[in-house]
Amino acid sequence: MIAHAFENPIAFNSFSQVVLAIAGILVKIGIPLAAIFLIYAGFLFVSARGNEQQLKTAKDIFWYTIIGTAIIVGAYAIASAVVDFARNIGT
Repeated sequence: MIAHAFENPIAFNSFSQVVLAIAGILVKIGIPLAAIFLIYAGFLFVSARGNEQQLKTAKDIFWYTIIGTAIIVGAYAIASAVVDFARNIGT
């Protein structure tokens, strides 16, 4: 009988580490993107010069960016809380 052991192809030892890594990557990508979109919305506000359509577009981009950032930060907080809760169940 030949025994063969498989090696773990990922660098994480548990599902909780994978969840936290994915959430961390989303935050590291999402926060800089949010900053870029907030700057862009500010540029649109300044360049609108009273044009109602451009002001509406700038406001929409601003609020969608704020909502998206809140979702990203909230998702990271929820993922961290769930992982901490799951770790403490057995203790």
